Amino acid sequence: MSSRGPGRTPLALRFLLYFALVYLALIGAMGWFLSRSVDSAFTEGLFDQVESAASIASLGMPSDGAGLADWVEEASDVAGYRLTVIDQDGVVLADSHSDPATMENHATRPEVAAALAGERGRDLRDSDTTGFDQLYVAIPTDDGLVLRLSASTREVAAETWPYRSSVILISVVVGVLGLLLALWLARTMTRPIIQLTEQTRALITDEGDHKVSRSSVQEIDALAMAITDLDASNGMRLRESERSSSTLEVVLAALPQGTILLDEADSVVYANPSAHSLLGAIPSTLAGLAPFSFQDAVHEARATAETTSTIAEHGKPSRLLRAIATPFAADRRVLLVVVDVTERERAASVRRDFVANASHELKTPVSAIIASSEALQLAVSRGDASALDFARQIGGSATQLDRLVADLLDLSRLERDEPELEPLGFHHLVREEVERVRAAAEEQEVELTIDLADVPVAGSRRDLAIAVRNLLDNAIRHTPTGGKVGAELEVVGEEAVLKISDTGEGIPTRDVERVFERFYRVDNARSRATGGTGLGLAIVKHVVESHGGSVTVESELGAGSIFTLRLPVLGDQTSTHN
Repeated sequence: MSSRGPGRTPLALRFLLYFALVYLALIGAMGWFLSRSVDSAFTEGLFDQVESAASIASLGMPSDGAGLADWVEEASDVAGYRLTVIDQDGVVLADSHSDPATMENHATRPEVAAALAGERGRDLRDSDTTGFDQLYVAIPTDDGLVLRLSASTREVAAETWPYRSSVILISVVVGVLGLLLALWLARTMTRPIIQLTEQTRALITDEGDHKVSRSSVQEIDALAMAITDLDASNGMRLRESERSSSTLEVVLAALPQGTILLDEADSVVYANPSAHSLLGAIPSTLAGLAPFSFQDAVHEARATAETTSTIAEHGKPSRLLRAIATPFAADRRVLLVVVDVTERERAASVRRDFVANASHELKTPVSAIIASSEALQLAVSRGDASALDFARQIGGSATQLDRLVADLLDLSRLERDEPELEPLGFHHLVREEVERVRAAAEEQEVELTIDLADVPVAGSRRDLAIAVRNLLDNAIRHTPTGGKVGAELEVVGEEAVLKISDTGEGIPTRDVERVFERFYRVDNARSRATGGTGLGLAIVKHVVESHGGSVTVESELGAGSIFTLRLPVLGDQTSTHN
């Protein structure tokens, strides 16, 4: 594409044309002035020459009118001019070139009128007789007549032509030299401008050495310096813009939220990696974006000029996504931010369920205590022997309430604090917890067996003790009289594997995946009857996972269950302690 606009001409050509016009005008004016000056000089000389001839001719002019006709012809041949004799009334008496009878009265002729007044008269005009420019000189004679001589101006032109041709030749030569000089000057003046233009274009296209040459012409040099300063300023702004753009790109790419920018035509201008991760392939236009409710949010934000949000399920497995559409104030672009709120909503749901379940679990023993307390008061007032039973019920409910509150406090602490890890012998800890529950097992006539290998781990003694104790307590409570509970610890690869088995009633298949949920019970009545709070296994799972391990369960209805706890083995076994 040409950079030259319509109707534009180069500066050198314009300079040349302007010089030519000015030069031609000056040459024309000078030629006209010289021509007029030469003509005026030669005309004045011709006037003097004709006047001298008239004076000489008047000396030989006959006094009688009869010989005037012959005399004017002879005198005309000798002088080379036209002669005319006029009387005091302006009547032409004789003429060397025309018949006097056909000529009009000449009294009004300027030169004749001056001669009739006694002065010498001169005039330059077209001749009515010849039709050419004529020069007239009239003088009075001694006998009262007027002698007029006339000469054609063609004589002046013939005399001045050599001078005119010289002026024309000189003008042409000077004009050509002037045009050549003007062309040289134009190119000399425009060369630094052309060079500056090329260097400026090189700056635009990022080519060349990025230097603008200085000029000896003050104005062009100032322009070059201004372009240099402009390039430096633009370069700084460009670098700042690129830096800001790259920074923004890194920031947006690092955001876990999906970010999509749509222009005025609903074309996708930008989408960060998180947007692809959350929504899959990002279409080129809004019309292809799913879920469709996100499209409605964008349209609503643009129409109302206010931030709009919506929540929709998307993908497999299904995730809950929240889209926030924010319109730009300056134009119709819209920024769409997509956030995965699946875990947050799940956590909120868990919290709501936890509060509801905790309230329910707390209400049960509290209600039992209140009812038993009222019954106890009534029995005591009547001296009824059942007072002791009511007192036992109050004690049992209080104990259950105490265990529930303790489990809630433990769970709250475990969720709030990170475990403080220390080297310890996991086999010693398991043995201590087995001995701690042995009395409860013997009371229920449940046999306890242990098979423990020496296994060092890194963990919180307090938290791991709670987890092992809850597994043992859960196994004993769900094992009938005469059953067995076993604790087996071994090293498998780089893991310490603790298996707590029982010969209890087992867990239905449909409930196996949910036993680690808070307040979930396979049999609510039996669990409460045996003193379970519904939080023990949830605490176990939280402790194990916070130590980088895992816990699973295998169960067969009517045949018992095996809970398997896995923890990373500590590499340096010499540093462990009991």
